[in-house]
Amino acid sequence: MSLKFAVYGLLQEEYSEKISSLRSHPDVEEVYYETAMAEGISEEGYTLEELLKKDLDFIMTIGGDGTLLKLMQSSDVPALGVNTGTVGFLTSIEISEIDEALEKIERGDYFVDERFKLEVDLNGEKVGECTNEVVIHSDKIAKLREIETYYGENKIERFRADGLIVSTPTGSTCYAMSAGGPIVNPDLDVFVVVPISPFDIATKPHVVPTEKPMKVRLGEEEKACMVVLDGQEDFYIDHNDELEIHPSETRAKFIRFEDNFYDKIKEKLVSR
Repeated sequence: MSLKFAVYGLLQEEYSEKISSLRSHPDVEEVYYETAMAEGISEEGYTLEELLKKDLDFIMTIGGDGTLLKLMQSSDVPALGVNTGTVGFLTSIEISEIDEALEKIERGDYFVDERFKLEVDLNGEKVGECTNEVVIHSDKIAKLREIETYYGENKIERFRADGLIVSTPTGSTCYAMSAGGPIVNPDLDVFVVVPISPFDIATKPHVVPTEKPMKVRLGEEEKACMVVLDGQEDFYIDHNDELEIHPSETRAKFIRFEDNFYDKIKEKLVSR
């Protein structure tokens, strides 16, 4: 009995008995519940900030990929993603597999899959981090925006489109893929740069190294875009602003039991 971990997410009533019984598992020493999770099972709750100060082996997330991504924005503690959502591409197990997963972690029969994250700066000031992608999208529906992209100080191109996605390889299987970008092996540290519905059919996605930052500017006055980080946080920019995107100093850490990236693509993303 040695595992100490936190549970994070939104509790669904059908899973409350399973979540509340985690402390009685023979391999568990202590379980801490995030406030929103604790409310439904009459346990003491802690804010995420309080949880991150505790000596944790890992954080268990209950939900889908969005729950994992939200946690990763402010945590570099290894995360065990338990899927109760629709797809669960980033999660490692289903809720029915929790007991077996805890036994494997206690035995050391797992590995930590580290992925690089993006840090996003607006006009030289950090505004956030993300594991999947930065989305820059026109602030009005069906209105094109002129967007300039740079790799360091070298301009890649200037184009008109609904927006732009700058993703990690982890995010290449998400919105970037839906917008026509390539699937990129997560072992690579590269930027995946995908225009969203560009007007010029010659405008194509790019994959570029991370040695220099990606920079994004808007090319027209009195035009604005919304910037969204992993679907969780958003803000607006206009032609006076410059976004700089570069690798974060922290890594996203996923607890895995098998290296099954391509198997998971076939299982989760290929329609049958």
